Formats: sequence, C-alpha cells, structure tokens
Amino acid sequence: MLIGAAYHRAKSPSTYPDIGQGVLSSCRLAAEAAGFDLKTALPRVRRFGLGTTAVTNVIATRGGLRVGLLTTRGFEETLRLARGRVQESGGWLSQAATIVESDAIVGIDERIDRQGSVLKALDPDEVAAAAKYLVGQQRVDSIAISFLWAFLNPVHERRAVQIVRAATPGIPITSAAELRPVIREYERTNLAVLNAYSFGAYAGVEELAETLRAAGLDAPVLLCHSGGGSMSIGQARAQPVWLAASGPAAGVAAAARIAAQAGEPRALTCDLGGTSFDVAHLAAGAPARTQRGALMGFWTALPRVDVESVGAGGGSLAWVDDRGMLRVGPKSAGSSPGPVCYGRGAIQPALTDALLVLGYIDPDRFLGGQMQLDREGAVQACTRLGRELGLGAMETAWGIREIALAEMIKATKARLSLQALSAPEHALVSYGGCGALFAADVARQTKLKRVLIPELASVLSAFGAATMDIRRERLCSLLLRLCCDPAALDRAIAEVRAAAWNDLAADDVPPLDREVLFEADMRFVGQRWEVTIPLPAEPARGDGGREIEVIFREEYLRRYGAAATTSTGVVELVAIRGIGIGRMAKPLAPTAVLSTMARPARQVGQRRVNLERGQAAVEVSTFDGASLEPGDRLQGPALIDGTDTTFWIPRSMHARMDAHRTLVIEISQ
Repeated sequence: MLIGAAYHRAKSPSTYPDIGQGVLSSCRLAAEAAGFDLKTALPRVRRFGLGTTAVTNVIATRGGLRVGLLTTRGFEETLRLARGRVQESGGWLSQAATIVESDAIVGIDERIDRQGSVLKALDPDEVAAAAKYLVGQQRVDSIAISFLWAFLNPVHERRAVQIVRAATPGIPITSAAELRPVIREYERTNLAVLNAYSFGAYAGVEELAETLRAAGLDAPVLLCHSGGGSMSIGQARAQPVWLAASGPAAGVAAAARIAAQAGEPRALTCDLGGTSFDVAHLAAGAPARTQRGALMGFWTALPRVDVESVGAGGGSLAWVDDRGMLRVGPKSAGSSPGPVCYGRGAIQPALTDALLVLGYIDPDRFLGGQMQLDREGAVQACTRLGRELGLGAMETAWGIREIALAEMIKATKARLSLQALSAPEHALVSYGGCGALFAADVARQTKLKRVLIPELASVLSAFGAATMDIRRERLCSLLLRLCCDPAALDRAIAEVRAAAWNDLAADDVPPLDREVLFEADMRFVGQRWEVTIPLPAEPARGDGGREIEVIFREEYLRRYGAAATTSTGVVELVAIRGIGIGRMAKPLAPTAVLSTMARPARQVGQRRVNLERGQAAVEVSTFDGASLEPGDRLQGPALIDGTDTTFWIPRSMHARMDAHRTLVIEISQ
C-alpha cells in the first residue's frame, strides 16, 4: 500500500469466490502497518492497482455465460475443427476445447475477400433474425461476432453489432475485429468468444471497486492485464478477457524492475506461489511477450507476457498414481482448506507440509508468527501417504520436495532452450511465497549465475499490479508487401499512434506521462508465421518501409542464422502495433550506502533440517530477515525467516544483502 511517499505491505489468505473480503483484509493489515486504520488510510492512497483471477477462474472452471456466435456462412465449424488441434488430459488426447454449442452458431451470408473488398453485402434482416434466434430459442446470454477478413475491413462486423444491439437490447456483444483485429480467424474468434463468455466475471471486480470507494478510496482502481500493464475499470468492463492470465504478468513486470536495479539486463523470473511455478524471460530488461498462445485449453490471439507454468506450488498436493509412483500436482489444496498444516481439515499432504516436516519452515514463525502451523498434522499426513509407497514420513516429505524441484528445473530448462539462451549469462529473479526456498537449487541445476530475491518477494506480484504502467495496444493489420504501397505504412503508423494516444487520454493520463511505442509483425512472402520486432520511437516516414525492412532482416538473421535467411526474399508487413504507455508514479526503494568491509550477518539460532534422503538432520544457521542490513553476508547452509517467507541458502553458497535490500545468492556449480 503506497501512502504518501512510502509503501507498506501485508498478506492475508485468499477468499474465493468472494475476492473482496481477502483484498479488504490485506488493505486493513497494510494500513495498520502504516499506523492507520483502513478508513483513514484509503483516502491517502495515491494509486490502487489490482490483479484479479476472476476472469481466469471463470474460464478455468467453465463457469461463464452461455455464448452465441455469428460468423461467415460456411465457417460455422471453425471452432470445433480447431485446425486439427488436440489437447492432452490424463495421458489421453481429445478434441480441442470449445464453449459454444453447435446450435448456438449461426452462419451469415456475407463475404469480404483478402484485399478487404466486399464480395457479398450484409443483409440486416438476416442478422437481426439470427440474433433473435440465439436469444429467444438458444437462450444465450452473450453474443460474439466474427466474420472472415473483418480485421482488414470491419464494415460488416460494425454494422452487425448495431443490428444485434437493436434487435436484442441488454445482451452483451463482442466484435472480434474491434477486440483484436489480427490475422487468423480461429485465434481471433476464440478470443471474441472468451470475451463474451467472461462478461459475468467482471461483476465481482466492479463490486469490489465500489466497495473500496465506499470505504474511502479516492484513487482510481487500475486492473492488471495479461500484457504486463494496467487498464481502467471502463476498458475492463467492455473487454474482460484482457484480465485473464494477468497475475503472472504483474509479477514479471515487477521482477524486471528488480533486475534493472541490480544491473542484470538478462534474467529469468520465477514465481512460486500456491498452485504453480511460473517462468518468464527478460530480454533487454523487458518481459518477453507473445501475440498468441494457449489459454486454459483455448488457442487464442490474446497478447500477453510469455510465461511457462507447471503445477508445482506450495499448495500442490502429493499423491500416488496407478503405477504406485509418487506424484506432486497439478491439483492444489487452494487457500481453503489449504495444506494439512493449516489445521483446516485437509488430510492430503501438500508441498508446504513436506517443507514443514523437513524443517525448512518454522511452524512458530509462519506469516511473521501470525499463524501457527500444525507440524504433527503434516507428519501424520506424510506418514499416511508413505504407507502406500513403503516409506516413512521423512522420506516421503523428501520425495515430495525432490519431485516438485525436478518439475521447476524442467520448466526453467525448457524456457532457456526455447529462447536459445545462455544460462551462465542470466540471473534468476525469484519471488512468490515459496520461491525463496527453491530458487538457489533451481539456479544451480540450470547453471544460472546468481539469484536475486527482493525484500517484497512474497507480495511482488501484488506490488507489480500496484505500480505497473498503463499499457494500451492498438493494431492495424495490413498484409502489405513493403514495395507495393509506401504511403500505407505512414497511414498505419499515424492511425495507431492517434488511437493509442486517445486511449491514454481516456484513462486520464496527463500528456507529459504518455508515450507511444511501435512494433511490427513481419515475415517473408510465403511464410506462415510472422516475427514481431520493435521499431524506433519515431519510425522513418516517406521511405517506403526501407528502415523497418533493414531492422527486420537484421533481427531475422540474429534469430535464425545466415542459413535460414535470404537476401532477395520480398518482405511482407503483416501489422503495425502502437503501444500506448501511461507512466505511473512509482515508489523508490531506499538505497543504502554500503560499507567497503564485508560484514557477516548476525545469527539468531539454529534449526534441524533433513537435507538428504536417509541421512540424519543437520543443524542449519537461522537468521531474522527483518534484522538483516544492506551489506550483510551469509554463508550456506542457512535459513532466513522473513515476516512472510523463508529464504534458503544451500551448502557452499554465499549471499549478500544489496543496497536495495535484495538478497543476492552467488551460485556455486
């Protein structure tokens, strides 16, 4: 919570499905940490950022509205066919997920060609009749409209929206071309359908905003979106799907600031929370992004921070499969009932229970001593599970930790391999409630050079949501050979610049805090997939695209090598993207003056920890996180008990607290 020039942090359990209760509880605790009550503190807050899983939960649980779809006649089966995509479930392959029933899809006899020319005009009466059929007979609650090639010429979709709105008042309508005017009808249509599906989820977000305003909050509520920026309540009301997968994006955005403070332009980020381990890549200090990808079983055109996730979090449940093998995740204990050690009635051990049994977590200091953990209950749970494996409680707990660690290492190696990254050139920024207990081991096994664990590690995603810039994207699809229409590029840049600038104005961003950046999606003629490249802040005008062609060829050569590059191939400009950035005031972390002399940290005690299978527990030095000062140095093995997380420094590694109170662990291979 940022009050005046200072920020204060607090953490409380999630309260799903009533998210407001948990948010208000955290606000109340943060206010108390600042010396205020909630009623006094909220009017002093300069900005309120919120990352919510409301839309993510609706899609994941398939609990959205009943959706109807209007599409070009002859393409009614696009979603079901899914370009032949299949999905894996429990070792079996099945048809790709779809949430629109066949009877709720209506083909409209209209057609626009790939040049954007109208071949078959739209019949208003046909559209009105289709809308009334969907609402009256199919009982749909929301309608999506996605016509072929509408991203090049949206005239039919815009007219259809007007007709449907008049024919079915009160029904939410989503236009695919308005939502995301990109090539590929399958991804574009899926995104529009998910937006229509998610309208009901937004109600909980708006109710929370109203509750905060009633409690005294004057600052605007900004919502974290999947692209790693924030958006206004107004935009989220019309386009709730942007809130999906927003949680990981907030953490990566904050982790980029931590890496920049530490002088690490190349880094991976890992977020280990209650349900998953999320890995992302920072390129030149900025989060790597993707323009399309899988979203909980749906392949969509949702732009987002590129994150690799595995089901290995603090709440991930341990179980024995049909082969008699120990498994961890992907099912999670959630916040309720939570792990067995929470004492809320759970009987199946989670990763947190295993860490408690092994000694990594102090049962008396969880959440700064605010919550007492039941170690004996965790031991009994591991004992019960171990009977199925012929193992004792300690061996079972050790196995749970090792299996979860192996999944984290696998995900990190996959990210390094996919991006062709040199591990020794990269640091690892670790955060999340459980991340600091695994980060050093992950870094050692993947050969990363060091680990950065910020003071706000356990709440870094929330901090990112509260401090990230507003980010609005506008896109103009062209499908243009650069040599054919030089003026079209200039028109597209001017169009997206003006649209993004106006979006920021609508969000009340002052002109001096606005900035518009540019990207281009480009490929060689004949290629199926495009490459996204950043453009200069002021792209050259009137040169027919020669500047961006040079940039594209250089980037293509860097990524794929000379053998895959042609000097004579014709370059096609698929789209121009304008990215409006509204710079938000951010609290500055205090910077300490470090002594030139190394200073050992003051040890406060010891804890017995089982580090190896079948071996006796060893005494590990423990330290109080709140007492550590910039410049303090520690030698592993060591445990640091913070107010809301625990840090693990393995044997033979050393760590130091830097000027920004970030713990830096140097990795010994």
